Amino acid sequence: MSIKSFIFAASLFTSATFLFAGGSQEVPVNREANETEVSIESNEPSPSSFPRWFTAGIRLSGGFFSFTGAQADYVGWKHPGSAMDVGPFFRFHINRIFEIDPSIAFGYRYHQYKRDDYSLTFQEYLIQVPVVARVFVYDGFFVGAGGQFAAIVDSKNKSTSYGIQIDFDSANPEFGGIVELGYSFSHFAIDARLYAAASDYANNDIIGKWKGLTYRPLIVSLGATYLF
Repeated sequence: MSIKSFIFAASLFTSATFLFAGGSQEVPVNREANETEVSIESNEPSPSSFPRWFTAGIRLSGGFFSFTGAQADYVGWKHPGSAMDVGPFFRFHINRIFEIDPSIAFGYRYHQYKRDDYSLTFQEYLIQVPVVARVFVYDGFFVGAGGQFAAIVDSKNKSTSYGIQIDFDSANPEFGGIVELGYSFSHFAIDARLYAAASDYANNDIIGKWKGLTYRPLIVSLGATYLF
């Protein structure tokens, strides 16, 4: 091999080695810039627009409508009707285990009873304002107690005795107490609730010969609340 050929081959080998070495070098990456420019969507829920001590939602419940009281037999307390309500729900967090939960519920009650020669029908539309204090006893489980005020917007109650029909109104307003047991998730809660009215249906001649029967509404229901 001539000297010129040797020098030319060496030059080619040197150039190829330099190009290969340069191509294998790591290109510096500005990771901070890339992290700024590239946006990765997070699976975490967006923060609520409410403050941490307050939450709002909607509560729906349904259950059985019956009566208590000295003369509850005359209105068929052993044959319960139905009751349901729906409305906005508000939660005020006092601390990690205690909260106050007022709500506004638009309620409907229906009860029908027949005995011997008379029958009764209760059909009522109400606006209810329950206020319940809840204590969380374990994990998401809670117990609650409180009171309720109810204004009866409309009632279509009637009694029939020996073929004579009498229309009568429900007592208004209505006051009562609430006890409940339930479980709360992050945006959802379920509860079992017992409501017993303390005020009587009074001065209603519902059967044709008795006045002022002391019977009071009693409701056992299951509720579900969705929190925004």
